Order: sequence, then C-alpha cells, then structure tokens
Amino acid sequence: MKKLNTAKQKLRWSAVDTVILLLVLVAVAGLVYRVVYAARREGDATSAMYRVYFEVQETHEEVLAEVRGFDAVYLYENDVRLGYIGVYRDTATGEYTVALTPSASTDSTGDHRVTGSGCMICTNATLREDGGLHVGDSGRILVPGSVLEVRTDRALLTVRITSIREHS
Repeated sequence: MKKLNTAKQKLRWSAVDTVILLLVLVAVAGLVYRVVYAARREGDATSAMYRVYFEVQETHEEVLAEVRGFDAVYLYENDVRLGYIGVYRDTATGEYTVALTPSASTDSTGDHRVTGSGCMICTNATLREDGGLHVGDSGRILVPGSVLEVRTDRALLTVRITSIREHS
C-alpha cells in the first residue's frame, strides 16, 4: 500500500503544470505560424517582378540624360519605391536599351525637348485579373495608358505606361 500512495503523490497535476503546458503549446504554434508565413512571403517575392514599359512625352533632353539604368524609381505623390530603371531589348531592332532613350526631337522652340521610352522593373508587385499591376505599398494600380509622375534621385518625370510584362 505504501507504493500506491507514493505513486499517487508523484502523479499529482497542479495549476502551474497546466499553465506551463499551455505556454509550451502557444510557443510551438507561434513558431509554426512564423515558418509558414515566411514561406508564403518568400514564394510571393520570387514571382512578383514585372517590367513596366513607358514613354516620356516632350521633356527636356537633359532630363532624360540624367536617368541611368538601375536608378531607383519612386512614385512622386507619396515617395513609395516602385522599382528601378531597367535594361530591356527592343523587339523591333533587337538592341538592348538602358534607361531612357530619346526617340524623337520636338525642337520647335529651340528648347531641345524630346520624347523618350524606357522600362522600369517593379518588385513586390501583384498582377490583378483586370490586367492592372499593384505595386507594393504604393496605393496605385498601374495599367497601360495611365499617366503618373515618378522621380529618380536626379529627375522628375511624367510617364505614360505603354505595357506591362512579367519579368523573366
């Protein structure tokens, strides 16, 4: 009989034991949640890069000369980063284009104004079913034909989006 009494004393369960068990379970659940959440975010980031082709209408040629490949591009209205100026291959000529390239001169007033075309690589972007591109925390949906003001570290540009393609 003495062995049964000592066995019952060893198997006692207290409120402190319950609290410790609950804390361990919550910690394990939190760890599993963080791992799953991180895996989902990593998966989203790898498939979320898009090339956004655009035109700059009638701007001064010196402004286009200030924009370089890989310059960061920010939305002017709220200073949120959209991506960076990209390098792309022109389908008509087969040549690689860096940053903005002047395509036509509109030098009617001696002001040396030009029209240019370019490409920016948007990261952390999601393509919507309607064809619009939602970029990060910008609060804007980019669609072909839309006009927006963007800036780099050296230039302010008004661009018209011509097309959006998945970055490969």
